Amino acid sequence: MNRRAMLSTAGAVTGAVAGCLDDGADEGRTGSETDRSDDDDADRSDDDGSDRAERWGEKATVRSRFEDGPVRPECKRESERITVDEGGDTREYETAATLPYPEPQTEFGTDAVVDFVHEFENAYVTHEELCDRSGPGRVLNVYYGVQDSELWAKNPHIVFLYRVGAVGSVLHEDGAVSVADAAPSGVVYAVDETGAARVEYGDATTVEPNEREANAPDPLAAGDLVTVFD
Repeated sequence: MNRRAMLSTAGAVTGAVAGCLDDGADEGRTGSETDRSDDDDADRSDDDGSDRAERWGEKATVRSRFEDGPVRPECKRESERITVDEGGDTREYETAATLPYPEPQTEFGTDAVVDFVHEFENAYVTHEELCDRSGPGRVLNVYYGVQDSELWAKNPHIVFLYRVGAVGSVLHEDGAVSVADAAPSGVVYAVDETGAARVEYGDATTVEPNEREANAPDPLAAGDLVTVFD
């Protein structure tokens, strides 16, 4: 795999909104920042980029590849405080809230685009998990954490995230709290000055890391336009 850069983060899972207030649970995004490195370029001095151009070569703008406007989960869920009686003692919880999608991007350097993708995907996950939820109980926490991040191309920027995004803990009617196991999955973004497209990458969990790019779906051909900048 001929990656322009490898972007990696500590695999810490973050909570969109934390649940048990009297236990001092954190709210909002936490965890270490992404460490970006160009070490792969130094290790591949004989890479002329020809196969990259063939795989992700320059295309029409992201916006022009889609006939319709942005498609993404959309709602607003605010946190609510819930008091639970536990055998004479009371415990207070706070339900999860959606994170707002970031404002339209105005900077398109590599770091700015990757930061935007991380922020956008975090918001996307909270909307995806909370907007149309029909399961029992009240969601206290949405887990989000990036385990691996790679920049595969520019013009448009193709950004891959191997991340965890799922409901983390749920408060049930009887006062019990269940915690779910969250497995990582893949997603690929295409971003340029006109907008961003996104596609799920289900096979990212089964292919070898050095084969992810070659087997990835194209967000412009198989994905959805999720935001526009103009």
